[in-house]
Order: sequence, then C-alpha cells, then structure tokens
Amino acid sequence: MAVQALLIYVWLTDLSALAGTDTYYSVYLLCGAAALLCLLDNRKGGKNHPALWVFAGLFSLAATLGNHEIYEPASMQNRLNFVMDLLGGFCVGYQILRCMLRRLPLRGETRERTHTKWAFWGVFAAVAVIDLGYLVFARYPGILTRDSYTTIGQLLYGHYDNTMPYYHTRLVGLLVKLGMALTGDINFGVALFHSFQILLLAAVFGYAFMTLYQIGVPKWGLGLVFFVYALLPYNIVYSITLWKDVPFGASALLLAAAFYRLLKNVGKARKWDYAAFTVGALGLALMRTNGWYALLIAAVLLAIVLRKEWKQLTVVLLAVLALSWVMIGPVLSVLQVPGTDPVEAFAVPMQQIARVAANNRALTEEQQALLSEIFLMDKLGEVYDPQTVDPVKYEAFRYDRVDFIRQNAGQYGKLYLSLGLCYPGDYLKAWIDETRGYWNGGYFYWIYTLEAEENNVGIVPTAGTNPIARLYAAWFRFAEKPAALQMLYSIGLRVWILVACCLICCLQKRKQWLISVPALVLTVGLWLGTPVFAEFRYAYPMVLTSPLVLLTTMYEGEANRP
Repeated sequence: MAVQALLIYVWLTDLSALAGTDTYYSVYLLCGAAALLCLLDNRKGGKNHPALWVFAGLFSLAATLGNHEIYEPASMQNRLNFVMDLLGGFCVGYQILRCMLRRLPLRGETRERTHTKWAFWGVFAAVAVIDLGYLVFARYPGILTRDSYTTIGQLLYGHYDNTMPYYHTRLVGLLVKLGMALTGDINFGVALFHSFQILLLAAVFGYAFMTLYQIGVPKWGLGLVFFVYALLPYNIVYSITLWKDVPFGASALLLAAAFYRLLKNVGKARKWDYAAFTVGALGLALMRTNGWYALLIAAVLLAIVLRKEWKQLTVVLLAVLALSWVMIGPVLSVLQVPGTDPVEAFAVPMQQIARVAANNRALTEEQQALLSEIFLMDKLGEVYDPQTVDPVKYEAFRYDRVDFIRQNAGQYGKLYLSLGLCYPGDYLKAWIDETRGYWNGGYFYWIYTLEAEENNVGIVPTAGTNPIARLYAAWFRFAEKPAALQMLYSIGLRVWILVACCLICCLQKRKQWLISVPALVLTVGLWLGTPVFAEFRYAYPMVLTSPLVLLTTMYEGEANRP
C-alpha cells in the first residue's frame, strides 16, 4: 500500500503545472486525492477483475501520453519519470474503479409520489427564466457565429447543403420565418428560435432531473445536477447560441433519460417515455451527421443484450433508424441537397501527414509526387498547427483534387500506411495533439463566445448594459475562474466518468450501461476525426449525459418508483 501511495504522489508531482503540463491540474489532483482515499478503503477487500487492469492502463496512458512534452527530450531521467508516471496513473485508475465497483450501487432515498411533477416543473421553470432573462436582457436576439450565419443564409436564400444539417436548418427556418411573418423583423425571428431552444433544453433538463429524483438520488446530488444544468455559464450561453450542437446534445440527454426510465421502469408514464425516447433518437440521428451511426451501434447492442425482453423498445429504435435513413438519404437526394464535405472525415490523417512534412522527413519520389497532387507542399509543413486541421485544410489542401483522390483511393491508402510505418512517432504525436482534449484531463480552450460577428443578413445583435446583464456577466466571471470548478469544464474527465460507469454496470450485470453507448460512440468518433483538439460544443452530448450516467450508476432506484 505504501508503494502505491508513493507512486500516486510521484504521479501528482510530475503532472503538476510546475512540471510543464498545460492541462487542468485540478482534475489530476481530484483523481489523485480520490485514489488515496480509495486505497485506504480498499484494504477492506474487494473483487479483482481483468477489466479493472485494462481501465487503469488506459487511464494511465491517457494522462502520460497527453503530456508527452514533459518527457522530452528522451533522456534517462525523463524515461524514468515516464515509467514512474505510468505506474502511478495505473494505481490511480485501479484504486478508484475497484472502490466504486465494490461500493456501488448505493440505495436511493424514498420519495413521495406527489412531488414528482414539481421536480420537473420546478427545474423547467428555473432554467427557462434564467435563460430567457439572459436572452432578453443581455444578448438579444442571441449569439451567432460563422456557422450560425451559414445556417441563416441557407434558409433565407434557399440554397441548402448538409454541411449544416438540413433538418436543423429547416427547424431554424420554421421559427425564424414565423417570427419574420409576424413582425417583419429577422431579429425577432432569431429570438423566437432561441426561445424555443431554451424551452427545449429546460424540458430535457427537467426530465433528467425528475428521473434522478424518482430513483432516490439524495439532495446533494440533485443540487449538484441543478447547478450544472441551470447555472453553469456554458449551458446558459448555449441555450441562446444558434448551433446544431445544442439540440444535438439535448437529444442525446433526452434519449439517455428516456432509455433509462424504460429500462428500469421508473415512473408509470410509459407512453410519454416512449415518446421522449423516439424524439431523442430522431434528434440524435438528424441533427448531426455522425449521430445516425451512434444510434445504429446502440440499436445493435440493444438487440443483442436485451433480445426478447425489450422487443418493443428495439422495434421503436429500428423504426427511427429506418425513418432517419430515408430522411438523410433518399429524401435529400430527391431534394438535391449536397452531402457533407468528405474532407471533414480525414482531419486526423491530414494532421499526421502534415506533421511528417513539418518535421522535414525524407520522402520517396513516389510519395512526394502523390502528396503534391493533393497538397501545396511548400505550405503543408509551414501552416501545420498541432491543435487544429483548419490551416492545413484551408491553406494547403487542394479541394479541386478530391475526385482524383477518389479515383486513386488505393494508392493514397498505401501512401498513408507507408508514411505511418516510416514515421510512427510523428503519426502518434500528431494524433495525440489533435485529439487529447477528448481523452485527457482538460485544457484551457474557448468553450463559448459572446462576440457578435458581422453579417449581411440584417441581424443586429445587442449586448445589454443594464444591471441584469451586468449580473450575468459577473456570475460568468466568477464561475469560470476558480480552479476548483475546472473539472466541470473538463471534457476528458467526462470521458473517464462515462467509461468507468459503463464498465461498472457491465461487470455488475446492470443493463443500463447501454445508455452510455451513444455518447461514447460519438466520443470515439472525435478520437478518429475531430478537426479541433478540444472543441467543447463537439462533446456537448457527452457533457450533458455524464451527470445522468454517473448518478444512475451510483444510485439504484426501486422498480416502478413514482
């Protein structure tokens, strides 16, 4: 035990900000402190399982590889530090998961039936008032970025493509055009959509909160959930930001909450839960292009794991998959709506190749010729940014050669593999730097914007200068600064929580691990093809789902509890 405690201490000191880490050190500190407490608690015993070793190893690799810069250059001392930190991180992951596996699930509190509706409507009203107040008094008609204006431009001029998901654009257009028809003011139309989005988030947050209330999550847990959903700045700002990621994240949470309620027989409103499940699944499939694939994997696992006992739920999910496939396939083809840019899916390979170029690695004549067909080689290494593919994509890639790549897909596949075999270190570091925000402790990177970008569609955003607007601004400054709250902004910590909870439920044969699947699949998709290393909005489905998954793993409610 003393050796493990020492290794955890070394891990904490090596990964400190003084050692050069650029991550949220408070996340490591939280994990290390929890591991020391769990180490003491695990003296009482507990089961060993190979899955614990796998989780601990992956956790350790995430923390060490995510901070690979502090182990460079490859001196004897740095190599020793790397090995020690691998062992320390392993102890941290192992002790925490072993303790959770032994102690969970806890017994929930018994609650009165008469208070259930108040749990929903109270949260709904609070979130709606807070967010509508921010819209009206501080940021009317809402927050719009370049993506937002692309969506507005498509619906105003009628030239659609699926880069901004078509059905999200249509939903925005329905409310914006209704507002313009009523008042002739596009600002009112945008504000009307944001009001709808606020009410949607308020309803989904209330639904998730009510579920946790019904299974007996104690007051401290409910208070923390309310704080996260209703008061954290990013949820308030996102509620009035015109991004596809916001309804997409709400759909993921709605699907997870409804799925859990149906799986565990929470409450008695089965029809409403099936309706919520259907709406959440449709939103996940239609609001972003990768959502359909996450839903497909969830459906396959559901059919395998639940088999005959939940035939109706499987049928509903398969029906949603079929309907959404028709909507994003044949329907868009008939409407002649272009698909997404195929280059978007190759962000990581482009970064890996650019890293090779940036490091001035030797290339064969054949490799040089093939790369010159699709890249401006004099710019490729020059514009490479380890944290985002955008400079490579927009300044060095030759978009006029996309068809050439399709025609020579086999050659480019071999080229990619051959470069990886020649320079595996460059490939690994390029992947780490491009994706680590989605699997490591957390990074200081923008989460939302409050700036109003210029536009040519007549929208005139206003920043409020009244006392209420100043109150919101003061709260945002306070909630963003404390290091103690950094874990609430960490994407990587949410990933560790989801994986740990999913694994615990699997090992305890609790089939609710299935509710984590869509968010985890979307996260793995970011590991394979994200254009930015730590874009918070891309991870919004996981951010919203993780509190529900954590607390339903911690507390087991009674069947049919009101």
